[in-house]
Amino acid sequence: MKKTHGGFVGLAAALTLAIPFAWMPSVAFAAPGHAPRVTTKTIDADGVTGITNASYDGLFSGGNAEQGVAALIAAGAVRVNDVPVPTVTSTGGYSADQLDINGGSGLWENADGTWSYNVQVLLQGSNESYATAVVDFVNAVTLMRGISYRLTLTDGVVTAIDATVKDAAFANTVSKGRHSTKFTIVGHGDGSTDKPNPSTINFPNRNVQGHPQSQNMVLYWKDAEGWHLQRAASKRVVLTVGVDAAGNPTESVDGAAFTDSRLTLQYSQPWNRPTQPFRAMSWMGENKVNAIQWFATPGVTVGFSRGATARSSLAAAVTKARGALDTVAVSAAGDGSDVATGTMWVSQAYHDIFTRAVADAQAELDARGAPNDEYEGALYTLAQAYGGQTGDRFSWLENTYFGSGDDYGFGEPYDTGYNGTGFWTFAQAHLGTGTAN
Repeated sequence: MKKTHGGFVGLAAALTLAIPFAWMPSVAFAAPGHAPRVTTKTIDADGVTGITNASYDGLFSGGNAEQGVAALIAAGAVRVNDVPVPTVTSTGGYSADQLDINGGSGLWENADGTWSYNVQVLLQGSNESYATAVVDFVNAVTLMRGISYRLTLTDGVVTAIDATVKDAAFANTVSKGRHSTKFTIVGHGDGSTDKPNPSTINFPNRNVQGHPQSQNMVLYWKDAEGWHLQRAASKRVVLTVGVDAAGNPTESVDGAAFTDSRLTLQYSQPWNRPTQPFRAMSWMGENKVNAIQWFATPGVTVGFSRGATARSSLAAAVTKARGALDTVAVSAAGDGSDVATGTMWVSQAYHDIFTRAVADAQAELDARGAPNDEYEGALYTLAQAYGGQTGDRFSWLENTYFGSGDDYGFGEPYDTGYNGTGFWTFAQAHLGTGTAN
């Protein structure tokens, strides 16, 4: 995918010449005898306003944020996870042909001399010119809601930008050794980036913050000091789902709206992410759930977990699913003509598949002593099979019973042919047309 150094002297020269003298960082031009006043400003990325936005024009020499960022990159004054953004060299090449973030591709030069970047699944760019890509990349980093980045200002003008990109995962288990700490995850990750599975990483104890424990959401990142691990902040909350007057689904935390992050969640399972837990509640017909809300930066949600209530929630879901199996008739004819008028029915195949889903959930429930996150995963999977919505991406993706997937590239591709339509969802839409016996 990456990273062949293409040279492109003309392009490099064009970028250098395009930056007027006035755009170079002001600290380099302090008048003799003048002691520059150096300050710092920390900005919490909000996912809406990146550093090149016009609202930041006043912080840059010349009054243009986009051109100011380009000038700082050219001066080697922009760093991401302690690594300088590649610059144009005096020979017309580049100081580097890539910048990795947390062990995966962040910014890189392509074989044809264009540049691409992948900061987060919603923050990517491909086959851009160097001059465009590096500025877009820095702006994308500063749009990662859930991180903070630091501006250094000299006499009120930005002279350096430093950002640290953190990734998030739910730790199934955490073990602390004499010199380092490790944590494991559930599953393999979703393949959205080429970053390493954090279960394979040793985090030096000197770089571990907040005493992360098993069943905690954690933040982790790599910089010049190596890998860092941090327990995410948390609080206990009540999650609620419902329907508004227009029939649209609603989601709230303690009765209010919430803000989700834009961090990479490749190694967090869906049931621990910021939005999918609400979908599972809707599928299973749950209205209120006690949960733990996890934060990346203040007010920005990086995930949820049910904690100690996970097993009892799974038990309730299994009971409800068994009730559905007893309630819904099976149409041997496969079209409802042999089922009493108005009675919900499913085909024999649907009934058999859902029976297997319930049995699998019961087996997980019987595994007393399993980590809470594994019970929660079984609940999410059962909820998909019970109430998945036809064609909804979250209903069919990796839905073993009524959807399609391939275990995110770790297994053989499969497609059940049911397009995510759960057992109860199907039954509600199919009523018998026969005569009662």
